[in-house]
Amino acid sequence: MLSLDDPRWRSYKTAIGADFDVASMLGQLLKSGPTKQLWDECWNYLVYQGEIGEVSYAAVPYLADLIRNSSEIDWNSVALISEIELARPDGPDIPAELQEDYMQTIASMPLVLSQHPQRQWDELTTRCAASCIALAKGQRELGRIYAEMSIEDGGEWLAGQIE
Repeated sequence: MLSLDDPRWRSYKTAIGADFDVASMLGQLLKSGPTKQLWDECWNYLVYQGEIGEVSYAAVPYLADLIRNSSEIDWNSVALISEIELARPDGPDIPAELQEDYMQTIASMPLVLSQHPQRQWDELTTRCAASCIALAKGQRELGRIYAEMSIEDGGEWLAGQIE
């Protein structure tokens, strides 16, 4: 995992191409815990309207650490991991120094989520977690469906299949 004080963080582009200190943002997220402002920054700089930057790949292991070390899973963390992985095929190449940690983190998500002490999840967290698990197992379309289809949409689709 790229250390938060590594100068290479500054060389990676954000999702919107802006110059922003993502390493400090992640450090604050891990140290102080999530706030609406920090999540808004994550959604602006790590994933923005389906776009990602190289810095998004560097952030994924830290988002997984946040899940591991939190008593409750915040849907934002699993949603960001899912959205980054969903955007990867059309996004920038993963820098060589980030490749192994990124791919290992994606592959580890089923275990990270199954070992988490929180046993009851809300619908959004569950959908995002299911998306991460599907993506870790190479099921990109299922990952996208879980990430994007609400219970209401799924119910309507199922009702249409029964008729």
